[in-house]
Amino acid sequence: MVICPPKRPGDAIDTLINALTPLGETIHIVARKRIAWGTRDKSYIYLVIQGEVSVLRISDGLLLGTTNEPHVLGFTEMFCPIRSNLIRAETACTLIRVDASLVIPEIERLSLWRAVAELSTYHTTFMLYRDMQIVNQRTPPVVHQYLQELDKLPTERKYQVNILSYIQERTGLSRSSILNVVSSLKRNKYIDYERGGYKLKINNLPD
Repeated sequence: MVICPPKRPGDAIDTLINALTPLGETIHIVARKRIAWGTRDKSYIYLVIQGEVSVLRISDGLLLGTTNEPHVLGFTEMFCPIRSNLIRAETACTLIRVDASLVIPEIERLSLWRAVAELSTYHTTFMLYRDMQIVNQRTPPVVHQYLQELDKLPTERKYQVNILSYIQERTGLSRSSILNVVSSLKRNKYIDYERGGYKLKINNLPD
């Protein structure tokens, strides 16, 4: 069964970016650089303006989610700073970093709590969607789900991504179990890819 992801709250995200941009500083991040949510004394909200970023769990490096569209990250850590995850730039990125102490007064002033609630609900629902994909699931449908997700990336980006690494980072499955499924799919001509596991092409995945 194919599980559909929750709908991105584009209007709420755009509203928050427009409201918070004047409060922050623009930073340019190189690909693969990791970014903390703040320091011991200060938290930040990050506005993703351009590029692709992921959120990773610190304890084991599991990738919890990725976005290559404008986004707002950091409200959860601002309200409940457990510092259990971090941001990683997957490509060169442009972000706006906003001191969290400036955010709540601006949200109050502009009455933007609904936008914050929509964004926070989206993040919570996305984590439930992610768990439905991988928890107590057999390996083949999990691999199929992430192959379809990988296939939806922009073409240039998709061709830079290794299939095994992409799936393993997001699921915690062993490389051998992923390789068994992927190799079988290629052998039966359901998918194709070039040497090294790049340039995925889906022909028709089995049910």
